[in-house]
Amino acid sequence: MLLDPPRPRTATASHTVAVYAFDGMSPFELGCVVEVFGLPRPELGVPWYELKVCAETATPLRAVGGFTMATEYGLDDFAEADTVIVTAVPDVRGNVPSALVSALRQAHARGARVVSICSGAFALAAAGLLDGRVATTHWRYADLLAARYPDVRVDPDVLYVDDESILTSAGSAAGLD
Repeated sequence: MLLDPPRPRTATASHTVAVYAFDGMSPFELGCVVEVFGLPRPELGVPWYELKVCAETATPLRAVGGFTMATEYGLDDFAEADTVIVTAVPDVRGNVPSALVSALRQAHARGARVVSICSGAFALAAAGLLDGRVATTHWRYADLLAARYPDVRVDPDVLYVDDESILTSAGSAAGLD
């Protein structure tokens, strides 16, 4: 089955949202972002988002469940978006990819809204964007986030934290809130 080619940016698209994709990611986490920001909503009668799924490589990425996906957008596109979202990191105990850290810092420096869902908070913390801030993550990772990044004030008892242009949420379902 052939899929329709990606939609070109239209004059009605007013805000670019980029989400980070990586090898081994959960399709649910990515799907939440795609559903909210990528599905056109003409019934609302307002300009909608332009969504870009971005990865470090053009190589197909394996997803949990045994399928692969590829994206035409890289981390340069991610860093240039109006809103950047990290749904998760490949390994909460490992190093966050340096290219992602750099892209997050660039996006934040130019004034982009920066969002994490679930373990994506580890990427924001690795970039230093959560230092001195209250943030949240999935309750399962809260103690580890606090231990790995002691300059972050982790609150495991909230669904999300909206701190100016940086937002963090607990688990994937909380990210929908």
